[in-house]
Amino acid sequence: MSAPLCILCACGADLAEPQRLGLAAGTSLEAPWLKTYRSAAEARAALGREDTVAEVWVASSEEVQAVNLAAALKGDHPQYAVFLVGGQSGSTRSRANAAGLDGVLGPGEFAARFEAAARKGVAPDGSQMVGRCAESCHEAAVSAAGGDGARPDGGFDASGATSRGDSPSGGAPGRPTGFLLTVVSGSGGAGKSTVAVLAAHLAARRGLRTALLDGDLQFGDLHELAGPCPALSIEEAAADPAALAALADEALVLVSAPRNLERAEAVGDLFETVVAQLAARFDLVVVNTGGSWSDLHAHLLEQSAASVFLVDQRASSVRACRHALDLCLRCGIATGSFLLAVNRCGRHAPFTSIDVSSALHGAHVAELADGGPEVEELLGAGLASTLAASGNGLCASVEAMLDELLPTAARGVPAAAQESVMARFGLARSRVREPRRSRRGRASRRRDAAAPAASEAVKR
Repeated sequence: MSAPLCILCACGADLAEPQRLGLAAGTSLEAPWLKTYRSAAEARAALGREDTVAEVWVASSEEVQAVNLAAALKGDHPQYAVFLVGGQSGSTRSRANAAGLDGVLGPGEFAARFEAAARKGVAPDGSQMVGRCAESCHEAAVSAAGGDGARPDGGFDASGATSRGDSPSGGAPGRPTGFLLTVVSGSGGAGKSTVAVLAAHLAARRGLRTALLDGDLQFGDLHELAGPCPALSIEEAAADPAALAALADEALVLVSAPRNLERAEAVGDLFETVVAQLAARFDLVVVNTGGSWSDLHAHLLEQSAASVFLVDQRASSVRACRHALDLCLRCGIATGSFLLAVNRCGRHAPFTSIDVSSALHGAHVAELADGGPEVEELLGAGLASTLAASGNGLCASVEAMLDELLPTAARGVPAAAQESVMARFGLARSRVREPRRSRRGRASRRRDAAAPAASEAVKR
């Protein structure tokens, strides 16, 4: 019997640049314990010839979608452990589960698993190394996260399971995986930066270790809005993972956009690596995005556990939202994790959630209250923590939004943990008010009467 092998199926571009798969630049894919295949037909034929296979990793192929190839390989050889690499969207995970795959590995998870297999190499006695690879992968992931395998605060993954349980993606048991929350809009000026900053500060006040990542690579200004907190630039986080790991115990960490505009395109290639590193170390990762859509938006929406899609009080913003949603549907991006929200809602605002819902064919739309001039004043002064503690109407709306989006494991953070985080920020506990309810009576009749007109304005 031949010694067990790991099989990697990937297209030529991925094999030529292993960092596209989450591996370190310069990683060699030529090893006695590893065989690589570009073609789906070659992979299926080769798998039938091998006597013993430790694991099969499917990242891509030259002809078919990775999830389809992985499903075919698992159907041909159900005795082998077959993992899909990448494909973090909800629809892809559902298809992977339906096909009986053994898990879906994000870039960080795959890198840890690959390194563990490389350390073990080929077992001299020809014994199976699946169990030992999984054990080593768990050890590597725990080491990278700076923990002992179980977070004391009960970290959670994107499905809501705590980190003390088995990973629903089939990864190593106990590996904490952060909840990725992305804030997008169809146009600029909808309030993405404000909502992202407040969401991060409010989550930190709950006791969640939170990372705030500025994905507006050209004009991101979260370093001005977020206030004093530990911070790294995207370039620094990608170049020095140890520096990022050293901040893993902080309540709130900012990873800022590049300070120089001309660096935006180069930094874009590092973005997914930084996202994976943050998700491996923090309970919650909040990502702000730019107004101009690119491949980065699509990748983030596919990987995110939840996405807030903001619309403001302009008809053009609603039209842009519909335009972007159409793009998501054409690209096959699952929209089930989207929360549509209309920003700056108030008594005299032109649009309400009812108006926007009518324009978007009846989709559920949440409301974020207009926080008034206090929001701009405090954020402009870098006092986001003060704003988050104020109980402002916008803060209450964002708090309610987090209750709706975050897994149950994140909602009932012990009071002691909250006190610890607030003491760290020098904040006093404030009573979080309920979100403002829509007023009835004359205001309701005025809104109901305005809804058809608003819908027509958007269609025009």
